[in-house]
Amino acid sequence: MSACGGGGDPRSPGNFNIGVTVGGLFVSNTPVAPGGSINLAIHAGQSVNLDAGEPAVWTLLVGGSAITGGAQVYYAGANITATTLSPSAVVVDTYAAYPLQASIPVTLIATSTYDSAQIATVNLLITN
Repeated sequence: MSACGGGGDPRSPGNFNIGVTVGGLFVSNTPVAPGGSINLAIHAGQSVNLDAGEPAVWTLLVGGSAITGGAQVYYAGANITATTLSPSAVVVDTYAAYPLQASIPVTLIATSTYDSAQIATVNLLITN
């Protein structure tokens, strides 16, 4: 269900573009290019799949704290889980047992392992 960010062989450098899917559907026809960003709003309970097209280090920022390597965080009434699917892909699952008091901003930053200057950002806003 994850999107292919750049096509070609994901083990070769030069394919760094983030493809984004929510509920199995592409969010944008254009992947997020290095140096770029995308802003998304999702409902608590939805998942977002991200694929950088080549190996990347994913950093999840929740409430001002950086979490790397996949984690589960409970913040402001929501469970937010980042799971590494492959060297290039991650899925972020969200869940809230009760309506959120306020929207929760979450940021995912992908840094290419081939070229650390290649960085792209996905800004999520988790809503009711």
